[in-house]
Amino acid sequence: MEKFVVDINHVPPIESRLAACIGYFDGIHLGHKQLISETIAQAKQRGIKSAMITFHPDPWVVIKNIKKVEHLTTMKDRMDLVESLGIDVWIILNFTKELSECSPQLFLDNILCQLPIDALIYGYDFRFGHRGSGDGTFLKNEGSRCFETTEIEQISDHNEKISSTRISAAITDGDMETASRLLDRPYSLSGIVVGGRHKGREIGFPTANLDYPQEYILPKKGVYIGEAEVPQGRFKAMINIGHNPTFNTRNEISIEAYLLDFNDLLYGQKITLFFLHRIRDEMKFESVQRLIEQMLNDYQITREYFDSLQ
Repeated sequence: MEKFVVDINHVPPIESRLAACIGYFDGIHLGHKQLISETIAQAKQRGIKSAMITFHPDPWVVIKNIKKVEHLTTMKDRMDLVESLGIDVWIILNFTKELSECSPQLFLDNILCQLPIDALIYGYDFRFGHRGSGDGTFLKNEGSRCFETTEIEQISDHNEKISSTRISAAITDGDMETASRLLDRPYSLSGIVVGGRHKGREIGFPTANLDYPQEYILPKKGVYIGEAEVPQGRFKAMINIGHNPTFNTRNEISIEAYLLDFNDLLYGQKITLFFLHRIRDEMKFESVQRLIEQMLNDYQITREYFDSLQ
């Protein structure tokens, strides 16, 4: 996938004509996939390349001067996902204060019309320009001299709009089934395995402790059934999110996974955890033996969960 960075004062040369969708696309959920599918279809119909135009950093970071914004996906996650879906060109708009204050007409003239776009695809609620004053009607009317436009209507699930906000709420509630349905895949996060205090290994449940980007929205604290994608393949997993209150307590939230039927060391390796189902809240036990008994029960529930899928 080709990658380009565009600034309001500089648009790099792109040789190929494009059918492009535009938006922030956090999560690459079912609603986003409608735009992506339409973009790829129009690109094939026209014999040109498909492209995604997005923004970095998150516009809210610049507009509201927010230091930390949580997301369903990192920029790298989004790039990997859209490439797997078949997008040919990835275009990042460098979102600066200057860009946030430009008028819709300036955004159109200095950026969109300077790109080799034949067809622009956007969602019904796409907004741009100072205070979001530009919309689909403006693009259709004023952008017609540069490209054709296609507006994608609201995509709903259970009579409610599919949105990153809705998915985020499901994840923080621990409702991984709803999140998976709206994302069209299990919610996941990636990180590097780091050394811990080996308490899990001492009680028969060695875990991979994840050093993860703080940008991720984290599922509700507790124990989850999931899967872990590691260099050796994809394995069933029990995942704990919390503070380890029985022993090894820590102030920051830790994420650790016990991989079933797996014995290799993973220190320093990048892994991805997929969350399928929440088993229970994180609990503090009166003894290590009671913790072991509960983990054996969690293990059995995990086995039965995967057996039921066969």
